Amino acid sequence: MGFVESLKKKYEGRVETVIYKAGKDFDYIKKYGAVSKSLLVINESKAVRNINKTTIAQAFEEAISTC
Repeated sequence: MGFVESLKKKYEGRVETVIYKAGKDFDYIKKYGAVSKSLLVINESKAVRNINKTTIAQAFEEAISTC
């Protein structure tokens, strides 16, 4: 996930991200529900389920604008 890593560096200190991988991580289920694909969580409030460059970039921009 090079794209997410580059955005994490760009917004370091302003945005906190966690990537939960389906089948490997399970501690997200209680808060975000079960998913069959990976899940990106930004600032523990925005959960991105449809992970692609466009939705990730939009989620980061949205998180910055609400800070």
